[in-house]
Amino acid sequence: MGRIEKRIFFGVLLVLLSALGAMLFQNAFATDAPRIYRVSVLLDGAGEDYWQSFRRGVNQAAQKHNVDVRFLSRYEGEPGPAQVDALRGEWEAEADGVVLIPVDGTLLAAGLREAPSTLAVAVVGPELKGADVGCYISSDPAEMGRQLADAIIADGQSACTVYLSRGAGEAASQRYQGLVTRLLERRIACEQVTVDPEEDFVLPDGRAAVALEPEMTQALCQRSGGALQVYGMGASNQLLHDLEEGKAAALAVQSDYDAGYLGLLSVIAQLEGERQENRVLESYVATAENMFTDPMDQILFPIG
Repeated sequence: MGRIEKRIFFGVLLVLLSALGAMLFQNAFATDAPRIYRVSVLLDGAGEDYWQSFRRGVNQAAQKHNVDVRFLSRYEGEPGPAQVDALRGEWEAEADGVVLIPVDGTLLAAGLREAPSTLAVAVVGPELKGADVGCYISSDPAEMGRQLADAIIADGQSACTVYLSRGAGEAASQRYQGLVTRLLERRIACEQVTVDPEEDFVLPDGRAAVALEPEMTQALCQRSGGALQVYGMGASNQLLHDLEEGKAAALAVQSDYDAGYLGLLSVIAQLEGERQENRVLESYVATAENMFTDPMDQILFPIG
């Protein structure tokens, strides 16, 4: 072998040995690198404004625990089936876990029964019957209804009309049961009407108006313009403005920030092999008088 051939041989050998060393080094230290989980958050199709604090809680947990989060908030077509299709698309794209705010609990439960067993699942809302869910995070819907009824009673209302949207979910139904049971105990007349928040409907004459969903609450506030007492649910920017301006008399709320933060933490824990217990969030009634006082201001306007 000549001098040139020897130089070429040893040059190639050096390159091969360097590549082999790099591979061995990467394998030796790859396990020390933190894994970045991919988690999808499927909202219920309501406007972005309704989930602002929830998203802030999710993002805070994601930043702290190095999680790649993807939000899905709008669906094409009928929202219930479209959310199930979106869920399927996420696990087919190999998402590690999902946080779900159900549109249609029955459809979503059926969809989850087809999900791979490795998919970590947290649901923010009532139990989905027959679905394998790692953790549920929610306030007690019936208790929220009772608390709203207590606010109506405290204001001396003698009658009210409850507005439910068509296709109201399980949570709204449970809130309604809690509300009506408490009102009937105090012999307060209660009428129930089913409407679409976006359509024109008649407001009650001389009765309080009650909504058990954020979108319906906002619709009542817009239509009444402060001419009647509105009691509702939710803590969007617009609803809090309506509360401050007197268009809403009281709002039943939970800490959406905590719901988002705990939802993502639950998925992470499941992916790391930890068994999770369901979380029941506290619920509160916000009024114009207490919305800027401690601790209500921290619940309505979380910093994070």
